Amino acid sequence: MDKVKLKKELRGWFVTIAAVLAFRIFLFEAVYIPSGSMIPTLQIGDYVIVQKWAYGARLPFTESAQVLWSKPKRGDIVVLLPPPGNPRNDDLIKRVVAIGGATVEIRDGALVLNGQPVPRKELEGDCRYENRNENKGEWFEEPCIAAEETLDKHVYKTFCTPEVSCRDVPPAAVPEGYVWLAGDHRDHSADSRVFGPVPVGRIKGRAWIALASWGPGGPRWNRLFHFVNH
Repeated sequence: MDKVKLKKELRGWFVTIAAVLAFRIFLFEAVYIPSGSMIPTLQIGDYVIVQKWAYGARLPFTESAQVLWSKPKRGDIVVLLPPPGNPRNDDLIKRVVAIGGATVEIRDGALVLNGQPVPRKELEGDCRYENRNENKGEWFEEPCIAAEETLDKHVYKTFCTPEVSCRDVPPAAVPEGYVWLAGDHRDHSADSRVFGPVPVGRIKGRAWIALASWGPGGPRWNRLFHFVNH
C-alpha cells in the first residue's frame, strides 16, 4: 500500500472512531439496569438508551455539565453521575419527583409536593415481581403493593413491600438548580433519601427506550424497543 492510500485509510479510521466517540459522549449511551430500584418501570436486565443531549452537554471526565439548555421536568427518568456520599460508585437511574423551589415529602410510599398529595390510587389484585441480588445468583419472586401515581403528564406505577416501611421522608426543601430523585420501587432504592437533592449539572441524560431485556426465562420480547420515559 503506497503512502497516499495509507493516509486515506488512516484518515477514514480516525473519522469513524471520532464519530463513534462523539455519538456516545454527546448523543446516546446504553446503560444496563442491575438492580430493582426502578421496578416496575425498569426491570433488572434492561438495556436502556439514554438521550445524553436532552438537558445539556458535559465533557468527558468532568463532574458537571458545561452547558445546559433545558431542565429536567417532574416525572422524567434520568441517569446521573454518582453523588458524593452515595454508597455506589456507578451511574444511577432514578425518577425526578421534585424540582428546585419545591418541598417534597413521602408518606406511606405516597408522594407529597408543596403540601399537596400527588394523585395516587392503590391497585387491587395480586402483586409480585422477579428480583435478583445485583444480577447475581438465582431469580426469586417477591410480593408487593402496587399503586398508580400521576405526576404532571407522567402516569406510572410504584411498588412498596408489604408489612415494611416504605422509607418515608419528612418535608424537605429542594434548592434552585437541584432536583429530588426517587426510585419507583420506593423501599428498594438508594436515592435522594440517602444523598439529598442533586445538582442539575450532574445529570447525564434522560432515559428513552429499553433496547433489549433479559430476565429469568431469557429475552423479554415484550420489552424490545419499550419506551420507558412515560
